[in-house]
Amino acid sequence: MTPEQFNKHLAQMKMKISKAISSDIPKLAGNEAARLFRKNFQEEGFFGKRWKDVNRRRVVSVKTKSRKIKYRTRAKGADGRRKILTGRTANLGRSIKVKVRVGGATVYSDLPYSAAHNEGTNNAGRGHNTKIPKRQFIGKQKVLDKAIKDKIETALNKIFNT
Repeated sequence: MTPEQFNKHLAQMKMKISKAISSDIPKLAGNEAARLFRKNFQEEGFFGKRWKDVNRRRVVSVKTKSRKIKYRTRAKGADGRRKILTGRTANLGRSIKVKVRVGGATVYSDLPYSAAHNEGTNNAGRGHNTKIPKRQFIGKQKVLDKAIKDKIETALNKIFNT
C-alpha cells in the first residue's frame, strides 16, 4: 500500500466512523432499546422482574346454583387470560417509538397513560383516585446497556474489518 493509498483509506475510515457515530449507531441503539422494551410486554415484566398481576386475572370463587364452588378469573373470557398491560388493543406496547437525532436517540411512548403505568401513580382515572402500581416497561437497565454495547461493537467491527 502506497502512502497515497493509505491516506485515502484513512479518509474513508474517518468518513465511515463519522457517519456511524452521528446517525447509524444512534439508530441501531434506539431500535434495539425499542425492541427490548416491546419484549417486556410479552414477558410481562421489566427485564426479568415480573409486574404485579392485574385484578382482572385474579381467581375468585363463585357459588353456582347447584351450590358448588367454581373458580374463575374476575374477568370473563379472553380478558381473564390476556397479558398484563396489553388490554384489548395492545396499544401501549405498540406505542413505543424511537426518535433519532444526530449523535443520539430517544425511545418513548406518546400515549397519555404510559407514564402512569411505567412509573405508577395514586391519582389516575376520571376521579383521580385510582391507584396504578408501577409496571415499568421503559427505562435504564444493565441488560439493555449490554445489548446496545454489543450492537455498537458489531457495527464498529464491520467498519474496521473492511
